[in-house]
Amino acid sequence: MKLKWLGFAALCVALLPVLSCAAGQKMVSLEVRPATVVFEGVGAQIQFTAIGTFVHPPATKDVSNQVTWTIDVRNLATVTNTGLATAINVCGKGNVIATADATLANAPDGAVMKAEAAISGIDDGKPPCP
Repeated sequence: MKLKWLGFAALCVALLPVLSCAAGQKMVSLEVRPATVVFEGVGAQIQFTAIGTFVHPPATKDVSNQVTWTIDVRNLATVTNTGLATAINVCGKGNVIATADATLANAPDGAVMKAEAAISGIDDGKPPCP
């Protein structure tokens, strides 16, 4: 019986560094995929994905549902909180931006990490687009 408990204790001690390491996992980069999108018509949709690269231990994860999604150009497209962008115009260009807060990145309070993808409408720069 004592041998069984000793084996269990040894297993717990062996796993402790692995489990604590994952709890302190730090995001070192953020990427938005695809990197470039051209909307070919009003109503066209594209699903963006935010990919975080972590260390301690190393891992690459889809963090699309954990970031804040925004667009820096008005009247070209909208983006949902899961990264689904829908074209509302075929004129204009800008960026879809994914922002990770300090909690996700395991960074100091107030720190953020951003990544972006270029978006444009198929008629951008052509008449009647400005």
